[in-house]
Amino acid sequence: MYARLRTARNFYIINWVMSRTCLSFQGWNGVKSRRILLLLVALALFPILMCNVRTVNLSGNPASVRVGVWLVNVEKIDLAASSYRLDFYLWFRFNSSEIGLEDVKEFEFVNGYPTKYEIYSSEDQGYLEYRVRGDFIKTFDFARYPFEAHTLTVELEHKNLNASYLSFEADPTSNVDDTVNVAGWEIGEFEASVTEHSYGDEAYSRFVFSITLKRPVISSFIKSVLPIAVITTISLLAFAISPQNFAQRIGLGVTTLMSATAFHLALLSGIPPVGYLTLADRMMLAIYAIFLYNLSASVYIMKLVDAKKTEEAQKFNKKALKILPIIIIALMITQLVL
Repeated sequence: MYARLRTARNFYIINWVMSRTCLSFQGWNGVKSRRILLLLVALALFPILMCNVRTVNLSGNPASVRVGVWLVNVEKIDLAASSYRLDFYLWFRFNSSEIGLEDVKEFEFVNGYPTKYEIYSSEDQGYLEYRVRGDFIKTFDFARYPFEAHTLTVELEHKNLNASYLSFEADPTSNVDDTVNVAGWEIGEFEASVTEHSYGDEAYSRFVFSITLKRPVISSFIKSVLPIAVITTISLLAFAISPQNFAQRIGLGVTTLMSATAFHLALLSGIPPVGYLTLADRMMLAIYAIFLYNLSASVYIMKLVDAKKTEEAQKFNKKALKILPIIIIALMITQLVL
């Protein structure tokens, strides 16, 4: 059912020993004597070579290994670097008649290189457990920033055995510890699953466990939306200023515009540069449109006042104030559609 496959290293050892043996005994007379010597050398090296080979399933049915995770802590999330640090227990349950303990240990993390140390292993019991702690990398989606949710994943595969020889299964006892708490985030769903990932013609069984983190809606609104809403409201108070005081109107609009721009830059400083518009970007574009409308109206009123058309300036100011709610509603609808 199972065969011992020699690695390239083992072939090198055999060839080297045989070549040296032949060179050393070129003076031997008779082919039979040399064959006997080579056979004795091969028998002597056999136990050593068998320590360096691995067991591979040749029956056509892949060995099944059940993988489980117990998440202990989410230590850090670095959105700017698209990385996060996790601390968890990782265990493997397997049938020792199907796959050996040393073969089970030959796995690797696909999206990180954390440190791990072995807690317990037993080939007779078919059990292997590690404590794992380290940084993992994933490309986050910031399209809904600052109201986004991120899925932190850990993905692992076997180094050598493809899906024809090894198949992972998710252990249903995997879970998140009750003490897990991430500052500034809400803990969402936890999931453990198995997929297949192809590398050209070969497919490998991949175990994936993931946990979803969401930003608190109320907290995000107070920190990200309320400040710019207050700044915009202050700028719109310009419509309550008399048209004759156009200098104060324009000064108020310019000052609040600079404050809005500084807030926009501070808001985006917590995420990496992305090639698409986030929700924060679209929100600020709408804010800039309101500022543009406000300043344009103020400049036009200033020109009317300079032309001694005070009554016409007052009428335009009232008309512009009536149109303002329509513009705000249209911008809000645009945000919802996008």
